[in-house]
Amino acid sequence: MRSGSVISVLALALVLVSGGVMACDVAAANAALIAIQRQLTGGEVKRIELLKISDRLLASIPISPEHFASYSSERAALDLSPQDAADLAATVTRLSPAPVAYEPDLRWQFLLRDGAGNTLHTIFFSKRYLQGRGRSGYLDGNICGFSSAALGAPPSSNGLRNDCNGVWVRN
Repeated sequence: MRSGSVISVLALALVLVSGGVMACDVAAANAALIAIQRQLTGGEVKRIELLKISDRLLASIPISPEHFASYSSERAALDLSPQDAADLAATVTRLSPAPVAYEPDLRWQFLLRDGAGNTLHTIFFSKRYLQGRGRSGYLDGNICGFSSAALGAPPSSNGLRNDCNGVWVRN
């Protein structure tokens, strides 16, 4: 009888661990988004660097922030004009962080840098999934989900194009 209760407790623990929602500190994520928006509109963010991992890369485990640099295959940078900064600030206001139910398979890293090259914020996004789950990722180390509607919306700047993954990049 005692071993039966131990097995039940272990089974319950396994269900909770494997099927649970991953913690997203929504208040911290929203505070980070407000800070990013303020720094973009205030001109503090001068440059954005983008690292990308091909969607064709199949890894045996989801790619995490710690492993991102070793898999990244594309790199781009954008020195922000005032219009670029305004467009990005408008996009940031549409992001709505939420808990996620799966470990993100990261494919995009955005580094927001000041004029001295210091990293102000780091954002990672997964690839977009066909099932319409949006994207998940990390915002300054906080794992969160983000709606696909916010990330697929085009900015008003003419110098940006939508790539096949729904991310807006400089031509």
